[in-house]
Amino acid sequence: GLHQLWNIFQTKALEKLDSVSRKPHKIVVWTSSLTEKGRVDKYLDKDRYIIQIWTTGKDEIIAELVNKGFQVIFSNYDALYFDCGFGAWVGEGNNWCSPYIGWQKVYENKPLSMLQALGVDTTKEEVKKLVLGQEATLWTEQADDQVVDQRLWPRAAAMAERLWSDPADSWKAAEHRFLHHRERLVARGIPSDSIEPQWCLQNQGYCYL
Repeated sequence: GLHQLWNIFQTKALEKLDSVSRKPHKIVVWTSSLTEKGRVDKYLDKDRYIIQIWTTGKDEIIAELVNKGFQVIFSNYDALYFDCGFGAWVGEGNNWCSPYIGWQKVYENKPLSMLQALGVDTTKEEVKKLVLGQEATLWTEQADDQVVDQRLWPRAAAMAERLWSDPADSWKAAEHRFLHHRERLVARGIPSDSIEPQWCLQNQGYCYL
């Protein structure tokens, strides 16, 4: 069947990589029907494969993968797909993963918290080591070199702070700092999406709920 054929392809690809490498390297594969329960440990070796998650952050397969000892990278589309929320490029209406993902949702996307909500014991060091991090994605059906920076920034900075310092506070505590960071990006010549009216930046505390 399909998955047996798919497994042959993965095996051959891994063999070719090993043939030109001085030591074994891990391969990153995206979540798919090959990584589903009942298949992943049959076809993929946890010591050779890293699983990149593109389903939602509430997908139970995430807990399944971590509990089986797979290293994971979070790219869950409900928080880290930066092409979501724009018009469809085939036909009318919005694209498949709408609505638009604001920086607040990016900031609150916490891998260990998501695992904990799925019933995984995140206090264990061996579990923490399985979470390699996150990767924001921007697919290019409607994003070329004219708009790529604005689509990425400043939202990617929200993900960066979450990963590097992981503050205990919510996005509300970071909001004013985030607005100033967007201004720094623009001052350095990096095109960045506007977050709020300029008046809000100049009048801290008057635009917030």
